[in-house]
Amino acid sequence: MNIFWVVAHLSLWLVLLFLAFVLWGALRALALLRWRLEELEAITPKRIGRSGLRPGKKAPDFKLPALSGGEVTLRHFANRRLLLVFMQPGCGPCQQISPELNRLYRAGEIQVLAIHNADAKVVQGWIKQYQPDFPVALQEHFDVSRRYEVFATPFAFLVDERGVIAARGIVSTKQYLGFVLTRAGREDNAGDSGGESSEESQDSTADADELSLSSSKEVDHV
Repeated sequence: MNIFWVVAHLSLWLVLLFLAFVLWGALRALALLRWRLEELEAITPKRIGRSGLRPGKKAPDFKLPALSGGEVTLRHFANRRLLLVFMQPGCGPCQQISPELNRLYRAGEIQVLAIHNADAKVVQGWIKQYQPDFPVALQEHFDVSRRYEVFATPFAFLVDERGVIAARGIVSTKQYLGFVLTRAGREDNAGDSGGESSEESQDSTADADELSLSSSKEVDHV
């Protein structure tokens, strides 16, 4: 009988020690998970500005290394219209739209500048494969993306001769590129026209942007 009680007590203690070990492991895992969530929150861009700076705002200036050599700034395009395109080497839609951007650049009516966020060697490989005629600049840690509040690619801003954003949007297809090029001034004017037609225009624009987002690659690891 005494042996039975000894075995029972030992078994009970072993169960308690096992439960304590499991609880300690769970708490440790929970603390690690909480730390990871806090880290992700600190480095992940807020979703409030993911559609980019609104038309009518002054385009933030920047100074970036150009892959062809030297540096490029927004001031280099003063008094000229500029299509500023945010891209990624691994972005499929970015690759598909490159020929259209080449044709636009060759036409000479609008300047085109692509901003990539990747290792220089990776971007050089992308340039060698897709041979863009337009200049390509390199940003680090999505610095310029943050200033323009855009975290999807390919995303473009049409900057007018005054350095003011005239239009914006996903440019994953030729059709969406056309939306950006022809939408200049409409987003600001839509808010002033009032009435039901204004709301319908804004809804149509939002629908087009949401549809285009489905075919783009969103950058969510800023």
